[in-house]
Formats: sequence, C-alpha cells, structure tokens
Amino acid sequence: MGQDRAAAADVTTWGLELSVPPETSVVADVRRSFDALALPTDVRDDARLLVTELVSNSIRHAALRSDERIRISATWSGHSLKVVVRDHEHGRPVRIAGSIRPVPGAGSGWGLFIVNQLASRWGAVQDGGAGFWFELDASSLGSRA
Repeated sequence: MGQDRAAAADVTTWGLELSVPPETSVVADVRRSFDALALPTDVRDDARLLVTELVSNSIRHAALRSDERIRISATWSGHSLKVVVRDHEHGRPVRIAGSIRPVPGAGSGWGLFIVNQLASRWGAVQDGGAGFWFELDASSLGSRA
C-alpha cells in the first residue's frame, strides 16, 4: 500500500491552454505544442493528429472572423489526456447524428471519423459553446492493434 501511495504521488497533473487565430498557418504550431509535453509517445502522437483534425475543422467550418480565436485546452492526469477545442464561446452545441464516416473516395470530411477511431472517448462541447473534445487513455493505446 505504501508503494501505491508513492506511485500516486509521482503522477504529474498539468494543463495547457492555447488561443490561436483561425488561420491554417497555426495548425503546425498547435501540433508542435504537444511535442514539448511529457506524454507517453502513443498519447502524444495521437493527440497531435486529433488536435490537428479538430483545429482544422474549426478553421474550415466555424465561420470565424479573423479577430476571433480558437481555444485549445489539454489536461493530463497521469494516465489520461483530455483535449478541448472550442471555436465559439456562445451558440448552440453541435449535434452529432448518424454516420460520421465519409463516402468512400471523399477528399474531405474524415476528421471526426479519425477522432472516433483513435480517441478513447470524444464528443461535442455541450456547455453553451461550440467545439469538440477527446480523451486518450494511455493504458488503452498500447493494446490497440
């Protein structure tokens, strides 16, 4: 039991907050921000891909003005990473209904499909704003084939 407490005490919990303009030039910077974090490799690699997809979706589909911001927050609990990408402070939450798989051969529309495939959990922001969130559990990523 003493070892369990010591292990729990070693868990580092931290957060990351970013605010970026809705420009494609910022996507690489957002992705790189996850490189500097002390995350397991599988979690970091998947987080980089998924945050890229969600930020790109905000840039393409949220109709943001150049003076508005996309806000990205990430919280690491020591075993799970939660990332939230918000593109509007107010507005109606996005409703996810039906299939999120694009038709075969589609050149776009794969972002939420990729999120669905890789994230441990994900969904639309439901607290009066607009955006999406995902979670990655370190324990389940190593077992994924």
